[in-house]
Amino acid sequence: MAAIAADDSSDSDDAICLVGNAADSDEISKSWLVDSAASAHMCWMRGCFDDYHTTTGRNVTMGHKGSVATAGVGTVVLNVIVHGKTRKIKLETVLHVPTMGFNLMSVGMMEERGAEVSFKDDKTIIKISDKVAACGTRKTGLYHMDMAPLSDIAAVASLQLWHERLGRVNVAGVKRMFKNNDIDGLKCSSMAVKDVCEPCVYGKAAIAPMPSAGGGRVTKRLQLVHSALGGPMSEPSRGGALYFGTFSDNFSRWTDVVFLQKKIDLLSEKKKRLTKAQLHTGIKIKIRGFGIRHFWLH
Repeated sequence: MAAIAADDSSDSDDAICLVGNAADSDEISKSWLVDSAASAHMCWMRGCFDDYHTTTGRNVTMGHKGSVATAGVGTVVLNVIVHGKTRKIKLETVLHVPTMGFNLMSVGMMEERGAEVSFKDDKTIIKISDKVAACGTRKTGLYHMDMAPLSDIAAVASLQLWHERLGRVNVAGVKRMFKNNDIDGLKCSSMAVKDVCEPCVYGKAAIAPMPSAGGGRVTKRLQLVHSALGGPMSEPSRGGALYFGTFSDNFSRWTDVVFLQKKIDLLSEKKKRLTKAQLHTGIKIKIRGFGIRHFWLH
């Protein structure tokens, strides 16, 4: 398994990845592979990212000329083992490729950062400013980063990620957890949070109460009948209908559905259905909800 760098003469933002055969196992999917020909850092696990931005229109071209789409880009902080101690190494501009199934550390990207990467005696050593920042070991022909146990990795995340993991608890509350050591082993790698958290905004949104209608609730059938129109559909029915109409009795919730080729056909169908309902029940309709609502379904 390896990746090949993008053509320097290309102006494309896409990455190119040459993938060979490798065992499909949990060890491969959870590992970070040191790749000397990767054009970018790549990660398939969303939970590994600290700060994250969604992207569109960017792909990773595989060695068999197929391509997979990237879902986003962000920063990943890895907990690695160096000389028996746990240390952190930060990877920036990491592509999120959900369908890839493995993670790649690009040697080229590390060298652009000023790092020195060497391979010798089934080991890889990454030095930054002449200090060992990370190490890797060769297993089944691939160089795996020496990572800290998964339990240690899961316990360290950004404030934003803890906010999301804890069910969108308010950020101030999460900060108090860290300050007061309310949870043993809970660690924060970054205090950065998004300016706007969309799920929180939607969760706090309030809906104005519906105005009370004069006359109160209906007490018998056909006291109030609603009509609605849906369409046009993306595909016509076998009978050529592109629309459908509904007639609902507010009291019994009985609903008739009719299929229509044209919107204007709802008016004639409405007369037929309501006349039939009056004959069937022996009750005169008092109010007709004639406000036709349109639903465009594609």
